[in-house]
Amino acid sequence: MLKFYTYIKEITPENRKRVFPMLFDWFYLENPLVKEYFKQVEAIEEADVCILPIDLGFYLSNNRKQEVEQFIAAAKQNNKKVWIYSGGDFGTTIEEDLITFRLGGFHSKMNANTFVMPSFVNDPYSTIITSKWQPLSKNEKPTIGFVGNADGSFSKWVKEALIYSKQVLLRLLKKDFTDNQSFYPSSSMRFKLLDKLRVSDRIDADFIYRNKYRAGANNEAQKSKTTLEFYENIERNLYTFCLRGSGNFSVRFYETLMMGRIPVLIDTDVRLPYHNHVDWNNHCVIATSQNYIEQIVAFHEKHSEEELIEIQKKNRRLALEQLNRQAYFISISKLENSI
Repeated sequence: MLKFYTYIKEITPENRKRVFPMLFDWFYLENPLVKEYFKQVEAIEEADVCILPIDLGFYLSNNRKQEVEQFIAAAKQNNKKVWIYSGGDFGTTIEEDLITFRLGGFHSKMNANTFVMPSFVNDPYSTIITSKWQPLSKNEKPTIGFVGNADGSFSKWVKEALIYSKQVLLRLLKKDFTDNQSFYPSSSMRFKLLDKLRVSDRIDADFIYRNKYRAGANNEAQKSKTTLEFYENIERNLYTFCLRGSGNFSVRFYETLMMGRIPVLIDTDVRLPYHNHVDWNNHCVIATSQNYIEQIVAFHEKHSEEELIEIQKKNRRLALEQLNRQAYFISISKLENSI
């Protein structure tokens, strides 16, 4: 059992959406499984780890950096490890001897104490899909699906450039404390890479392009319809194309794993969860934007139907058992270099 200390005063209804994810399960949901593996202590001297209770970016954006520094100093004075949550698409890099949890970032720039969290997704088979989960058989050609924002127009590129310019300006004005990154027009890049798959005679493509998030759905009926279309596309294709969004990570990657299918991840210097403990090449196709078609075909031809079925089963099991929020932090607490 991992004993933790935190600033209990920050656990308020207003902070519910920005609290450290494990603390959300502990305080707001009072999840019994989490309470089996973690124990709150009132004295910092009794703790194994000190957890900064709120998203780091919230402190920085609200001129509360001094509180973060005081929390870290108190932990160090007592020789305690510090866990920090840096939320949002981009995240913020902080001192090397702290343990930081974030959704994305660039693997080559992150230190060994930075843990990438999964995007915590619900099981569609318990919420929206009524059929029972089944693995797919192997077809002669790899079938690859995609539903989402992919727009190759110049106007879309300009829009993404303007959004990027605004982010740069906010960072220069010290109103945004997230990490700098190069311009990456994700929707435009997605369209470009998908189009090469679409015209390839080595691939069976099943794509639905959207030019708005959720196809512009603005009521619950429309949201349910587009969500079902999204997951049905993943369900009927052995592979799903996954490319980063504005942040350097793909939510679709985790949704594909949850659906028990095989992600095709375009590597943009990503770090995946459990990167030192899971061989992700056994679960997905990881390729560059230069060789992704060849990598998909090679992966498909390399594996027998029985092996592809087993990969699908392993992916769904991995998502259900290790990539949900409760299981993730329980697993992290057990890793030797995290406490």
